[in-house]
Amino acid sequence: MKLAQQLKGLLIALLATITFSNVYIFSKLAMRDVNLASFGILWFACAVLWNIIYNLYYKKRHHFKNLSPSAKRTLLFIAASELIATSAFFIAIQLTPNPTIVSFLANTSPVFVIIISIIFLKERFTLLEFLGISLTILGVILINYTDTGFRIELLTQPESIATFIFALFYGISLILARSEIRTLPSTLITLYRNFALLGGFLLYNIYLFEIPQYTNLSILYISIGSLLGPFLGTILTYISLNYIEASKLTIVLSNRSFFIIIGSFFVMNMLPTQNQFIGGLTTILGTLVISWATIKKKKLKINH
Repeated sequence: MKLAQQLKGLLIALLATITFSNVYIFSKLAMRDVNLASFGILWFACAVLWNIIYNLYYKKRHHFKNLSPSAKRTLLFIAASELIATSAFFIAIQLTPNPTIVSFLANTSPVFVIIISIIFLKERFTLLEFLGISLTILGVILINYTDTGFRIELLTQPESIATFIFALFYGISLILARSEIRTLPSTLITLYRNFALLGGFLLYNIYLFEIPQYTNLSILYISIGSLLGPFLGTILTYISLNYIEASKLTIVLSNRSFFIIIGSFFVMNMLPTQNQFIGGLTTILGTLVISWATIKKKKLKINH
C-alpha cells in the first residue's frame, strides 16, 4: 500500500512538473507584449478565478476559520514566502532571454534548504550533501561561463539574483507546507498564495501609477499559463506532498528543465548554449544527489 502511495505521489509530482514547465514558456511569451505589473495582475486574477470555480464544485470545501492556529500561521507564512519567490521568478523570466536558464539556476533551491537547516535547525550536512552542493555550484558556474571565462559579476546580475531569491523562498515554502501538510489543504494554500500575489501586483501597479494594457495574444497566453501554473501546478505540487517527502518532490521537479528546453525550442526556437546545457545538467545532478542524501539521512534517523 505504501509503495502504491509513493508511486501515486511521484506521478502527481511529474504532472505538476509538466504543468509548471509551461509557466516558463507562456509567461515569457506574454511578457513580450506587456510589462511585469500588468502581467502579474491578470495572471493572478485568472489564477484566483480558477481557484474559486474549482472550490465551488469541490465537495470538501475548506475555510480559513476552521484551521488550527498553527495551520493559520503556516498558511500566512507560505503566502508571504510565495509572494517574494514568485515575484522574483517573473522578474527573472522577464530579464532572461531564454527561460530554460532560469529553470537551471532555480535548481539551487535544495542548497538553500540545506543552508537553512544548518543555520536554524542546527543540522549537520553529510558528505553526500556536500557533494550535491558542490555539483550544483559547479553547474551554476558553467551556466555563466562565457568565451571570456567565468566572472563573478555574472552571478550578481539582476536576473541571477532574482532567480536565487526565487530558489530560496520557494524552498522555504515547501518546508512550511510539508510541516502542516496533514492539516493544511492544498486548495487553501493555492488560493491564499494567489490572493497574496494578486494583492502584491496590484500594489506594484498603483506604485507605478499605470493602467494595465494587454494585447489579444498576451491575454491568451496569460489565460492558459495561469491555469496550468499558479492553479493546477501548485495544487498538484502540494497534493503530492501528501504521498512523498519534499526531497523526492524536488527530484521530480528538477526535471522540469528538459520539458522547458523542448517547449522553448518548438515554441520560441530557442536552445541553451553548450556551456549552459552542460551546466544545467550538472545542477540537476547536484539536486538529485542532495535529494538522495536527504532520503538516506531520514532513513538513518528512523532506524536509530
